[in-house]
Amino acid sequence: MTCRVGLQGSGSARLVHAASQFDCDILLVCNERTANAKNVMEVMRLPARAGAKVMIQAVGRDDAAAVKVIAALLSA
Repeated sequence: MTCRVGLQGSGSARLVHAASQFDCDILLVCNERTANAKNVMEVMRLPARAGAKVMIQAVGRDDAAAVKVIAALLSA
């Protein structure tokens, strides 16, 4: 999906807070770099500026709901 907002600063904090609510592992992939969506430092290191392509991968009990929420945050 295309990231409409960058993941620096408050954008990354909101995403990590949302990801932490889910019982699953969530990874974000951007330009061949991967970040744990529950780790703010990893998310901030992603080269995910506005307009960047970001892939969301989730595995676990509520993975479908997690992908839906994270995708909504990235496209807001």
